[in-house]
Amino acid sequence: MYVRVSFDTKPDLLLHLMTKEWQLELPKLLISVHGGLQNFELQPKLKQVFGKGLIKAAMTTGAWIFTGGVNTGVIRHVGDALKDHASKSRGKICTIGIAPWGIVENQEDLIGRDVVRPYQTMSNPMSKLTVLNSMHSHFILADNGTTGKYGAEVKLRRQLEKHISLQKINTRCLPFFSLDSRLFYSFWGSCQLDPIAYIYIRNISLSSLDALTCSASSLKIITTGRLNHSRS
Repeated sequence: MYVRVSFDTKPDLLLHLMTKEWQLELPKLLISVHGGLQNFELQPKLKQVFGKGLIKAAMTTGAWIFTGGVNTGVIRHVGDALKDHASKSRGKICTIGIAPWGIVENQEDLIGRDVVRPYQTMSNPMSKLTVLNSMHSHFILADNGTTGKYGAEVKLRRQLEKHISLQKINTRCLPFFSLDSRLFYSFWGSCQLDPIAYIYIRNISLSSLDALTCSASSLKIITTGRLNHSRS
């Protein structure tokens, strides 16, 4: 499912849409994945550790995963982990891509209200735009009127993540955790979390996995619908 909204949409209205219209349950864990948009390869062992840890954390805690939504860089590796999981399990993981509308390739396929749209996920090598990653369950596309530029989504995503972190589940708000790279694997290996954790994963490289904690107007829905991903 996807929605195209104004870049200055208030986070409480976005969360209302997610829980009421998309019928998502509030997460016990919010995993926000950050990193570069340049494509790169991961060593097989590191890729396996990252993928298994991410999926286990999401499945055992009822997490939401936030990413930039596009099929490049770190996000592509998240998509690969989700694809591997989907081939082995029926369990669904709520993965929400938050991207600027202006950088989405084939965006004409997404225009409409309450529609089911086929979406071409094969990118054009000559285009400066990028396609969405097909393994995400939901997309929030922030529109500030620009084309070919990132940035429209940054404030919207930051405010939404902060707003979610303040929601009370079992009378507790989401606290923040800062994880040293050495603790990453052991954390995922024992992610029976109480209280709820809110984690930023950032700058995945060949040598490290670093975790970092992060320190308006009415809802303007421009486009809504469902994606039917196609590669043909």
